[in-house]
Amino acid sequence: MTLALSGCVTGAGIWKRDDVKFPMLVGAVAADIVVTGVIAYQVEDFTVGASLGTAAAATAVDVAVGCLIGACHSLRL
Repeated sequence: MTLALSGCVTGAGIWKRDDVKFPMLVGAVAADIVVTGVIAYQVEDFTVGASLGTAAAATAVDVAVGCLIGACHSLRL
């Protein structure tokens, strides 16, 4: 459920395509971590460590998908 509610990097990639600048990419990653961590902590009643782990995993998936659609163009990947 938490992965469905986050997706800032993928959203930036869909919205801006190859025009995603590095600061926007960093902000999207940070927003993903915060949103997913808070949702996991509240909804799933995880501990702080489990929430951070869930946030890191969900963000990694989002970054991978976002990079596949062009959000990481500013990193020259």
